[in-house]
Amino acid sequence: MKKRLLIILLLAAAMSVSARSYTDDLGRAVELPDTIEHVVPSGNLSQMILYSITPDKIVGWSSQLSGSAKEEYFTQDTVNLPVFGTFYGKKANLNKEALMAAGPDLVIDMGEIKGSKESMIADLDSLQNDIVTPLIFIEAYLDNTPDVYRKLGTLLGAEERGESLASFAEGAIAMAGSAREQIEDPVTVYYSSSPDGLEAIAEGNFHGEVIEKIEAKNVVPSAFGESNSAISMEQLYLWDPDVILLSDKEAYDKALSDDMWSMLRAVEEGRVYLVPSEPYSFIDSPPATNRIIGIYWLGNLLYPELYPVDIVEKTIEYYSLYYNYYLAEEHANEILGL
Repeated sequence: MKKRLLIILLLAAAMSVSARSYTDDLGRAVELPDTIEHVVPSGNLSQMILYSITPDKIVGWSSQLSGSAKEEYFTQDTVNLPVFGTFYGKKANLNKEALMAAGPDLVIDMGEIKGSKESMIADLDSLQNDIVTPLIFIEAYLDNTPDVYRKLGTLLGAEERGESLASFAEGAIAMAGSAREQIEDPVTVYYSSSPDGLEAIAEGNFHGEVIEKIEAKNVVPSAFGESNSAISMEQLYLWDPDVILLSDKEAYDKALSDDMWSMLRAVEEGRVYLVPSEPYSFIDSPPATNRIIGIYWLGNLLYPELYPVDIVEKTIEYYSLYYNYYLAEEHANEILGL
């Protein structure tokens, strides 16, 4: 009890020194330190964005890094940081005391507004009082990624790096916008991330947003639900998409070898693709900044004349910018399945 009281007093004292007012994307006025040296993300999207712009400022994760991210792609001085837990959802497990003990200057929540704006304001105000640490919300989705990076660059004193990240994202989003205007007959696509390849991502689901962003047509109607929906092979035969995208290697191998899959047009024409997934899928899982390179990859794959980029060079550039990782050309080809 005495230890917790000491933590609270120290954090309160830190907040009262050299503060500035910041209005977040919910309209909440939050007092922040003039200089922010230590930050904590609220969830997967937040931690991936913060890692790309200021990895040295992160003092803890919201969730454990995946195997390859931890073992290869993320810097060793960050992979062993403590995990504080997530703020929202059925698996919300935030350890408030552990977060407070790390002494962050700021906690940053990013994503879409969850529920009503009023209820989210109330939730964040309550949590901010509990952890005695400034907590802000930045609205973040695929299309406004450049704005998010510029905002964070100013907020965290990383304007130059923020601009580099923003420009890369802006280029992908602009190319997709230009391509969409020229596509009259969209390629039809089926996408699944499950090991059997039969859990469908429906149209309108943010896990399939990259597909719609490049103006491909998701054959799974929105009526199939917002989350993964189990389908039958018979249903897939009826849709018979031009292209099949699979994130799981087991599903990909099955699609190429199983007689049940061989009757699909995409299999017959050699248009079944394994989505690059090192350290995170180019389509989703999590649906975060990895979708930026996904726009270039999928656009170049389905509409090469409208996405005239060297996808190997773009991938190398993306890994350097967003993962702070040097990717050799041979490694890039391996990831891309070339």
